[in-house]
Amino acid sequence: MSREKLKNSIKKVTQQIDQIANEMINISHMIGGSFGFAYRKCGKANCWCSNKDKPGHPIVRITFTEQRKSRSKAIPSKDKEWIKEMTDNYRSFRQHFQELRQCENKLNELLNQFEQDVKKETKSLRDYLKMM
Repeated sequence: MSREKLKNSIKKVTQQIDQIANEMINISHMIGGSFGFAYRKCGKANCWCSNKDKPGHPIVRITFTEQRKSRSKAIPSKDKEWIKEMTDNYRSFRQHFQELRQCENKLNELLNQFEQDVKKETKSLRDYLKMM
């Protein structure tokens, strides 16, 4: 790849990194974990859910990891949309983080190639360095 193409590729990747970082820092609220639905038996002997053939009462919950242990927390139905949005923000943030790492790896490759090309061209300027 020519030096100009390398420079353009480097600029393009740094612009992508800036764009991804800006999207990440614009996320103002997030909660780590996953949003979902489950069924839970209430434990009351007279409740319809005490029948073992019934799944139980539907609940909204968030599942997350805390101190290397999986945890689950029931969410009030009034906060269902909010918790979904917060976990979606978290998922988006993590996805951007992955994209950022990929761009950084690409940038490192391009900069290494640029370094090698510049060193090679610089050595060609002097006869006594051509053999190195």
